Amino acid sequence: MPTRINPTAGAGPGQLPGQVLRFAMVGAAATCAHYVVAMLCALQINLYGANLLGYLAAVAISYFGHQRFSFRVPPRDISHQRQLPRFVAGSLGGLALSYLLLAITGDLLGAPNWLSLAVAVSLVPVYTFVFNKLWVFRAVAPRDPG
Repeated sequence: MPTRINPTAGAGPGQLPGQVLRFAMVGAAATCAHYVVAMLCALQINLYGANLLGYLAAVAISYFGHQRFSFRVPPRDISHQRQLPRFVAGSLGGLALSYLLLAITGDLLGAPNWLSLAVAVSLVPVYTFVFNKLWVFRAVAPRDPG
């Protein structure tokens, strides 16, 4: 029998605020790592290549940080084969969403750059949190013995 997914398994009262705080902390650490790695690499290679290396460092920190710290996935439920492709899809979806929001607010609605960027950096983390919580790192329900 296939494993059933239970998005509320392990969710107790008051758990969500802690997850949001831990999610923000991991996000801040990943952002800082992205910047530092990119700046250090830019001393040796072009900025685009350096930015890619910084992004990869941030993705690694985000993936493991959210898996182990933000959502506290129990070791028995860790599946890199299942979770990593979903995480990468969510990360790329967040990037696409940020560009879409910039296009809508800036190009379509004519908002100034500062406002367009503020909308993107405010809404994309919300999408990312929900995506990761409900699809990437959701709890796996135990198998039915029968």
